[in-house]
Amino acid sequence: MIGSVKDSCYGIMIKYPEPGRVKTRLAAGIGTERAVLVYKRLVGRILEQTAPAAGDYERFIFYDPAERAADFIAWLPHERYILQTGKDVGERMDNAVRSLFEKGARKAVITGADIPDLDSGIIRQAFEMLDRSDVVVGPARDGGYYLIGMKSPMPELFFNIQWSTGSVFSETVGRLEQLGRSCGLLPVLSDIDTAEDLNHENTVE
Repeated sequence: MIGSVKDSCYGIMIKYPEPGRVKTRLAAGIGTERAVLVYKRLVGRILEQTAPAAGDYERFIFYDPAERAADFIAWLPHERYILQTGKDVGERMDNAVRSLFEKGARKAVITGADIPDLDSGIIRQAFEMLDRSDVVVGPARDGGYYLIGMKSPMPELFFNIQWSTGSVFSETVGRLEQLGRSCGLLPVLSDIDTAEDLNHENTVE
């Protein structure tokens, strides 16, 4: 059981750290086993840095795959878990946002688990921005985004987007402009997708 939910809910999309299933672009440069170790360290770091203070926000882990549920609990105990569902990243993100609203959230924010500088201050800032904006986005240096938040489901932001390209952020902002929705922007951060990214963030290893 998940229990009571605050108005502000934050979800982290996390895959179980299996060789060949996480950080495949990073693995191409440093090997699958080392990529798994880096991913596990990133997840641990981000969970520590985004831990909510009392009265702050509720945090949930959207986990994948389903058959690893018990392994997730053993790896990351004391967290709240919701299964990821959907055929691709856009559908999974849309469903994650919907799940948070179905749990009672009035503001929903989601991120990945590969942003070394992500912390609770940025998560709080995202929720504060939603007081005056329809959507909040955290742009990544590679042209994508590391965070998106909203006050109601917006499936238009998750479909027909060229994921894993340098145009994800610009496409998303363009979509918001077409819809006539306001957008708050967070500081630009780096995520870890390639060996080059890792070299720039050597504190992860």
